[in-house]
Amino acid sequence: MTDYTTWTTEALQAEIALMNEELTRRYYLESIPEQMSDLNKQYLDSAGTVEGEEWVQPAGAHDAYPLDWVVTHNGSSWASLMDANVWEPGVSGWAPEGQGEWPMWVQPTGGHDAYAIGAKVSHTDKHWQSAVDANVWEPGTAGTEALWLEQA
Repeated sequence: MTDYTTWTTEALQAEIALMNEELTRRYYLESIPEQMSDLNKQYLDSAGTVEGEEWVQPAGAHDAYPLDWVVTHNGSSWASLMDANVWEPGVSGWAPEGQGEWPMWVQPTGGHDAYAIGAKVSHTDKHWQSAVDANVWEPGTAGTEALWLEQA
């Protein structure tokens, strides 16, 4: 534990200012993603965008689709796998909707739509659970035994 009794008032104030800056930084890192998602949903609602309607290419982050938002595209329903999703369903960042607890595995195109640890997928008529974060590998292929765990 630091002994602050020997510090000058100026040094204590400088240390407090640094601590406040760090607390503010941590607050923003923790709260802004959720706030952005909420603002994004509010924008879509205000613009008249209804969940489940036909997908429209977003013009920017303000009208991008939030996590779990459902759209229709090419005759199928898709659920967004991430916040601020500007990708086309079937290309990246979306999973087919209505597949229950074990949605069909879709090849990620990068870190933005990679599978998180614990993610569940169906692939090759089997169920798999991701054992790592940022998983972009195909379940059940050579060398992926430690990345995907086959589930009963």
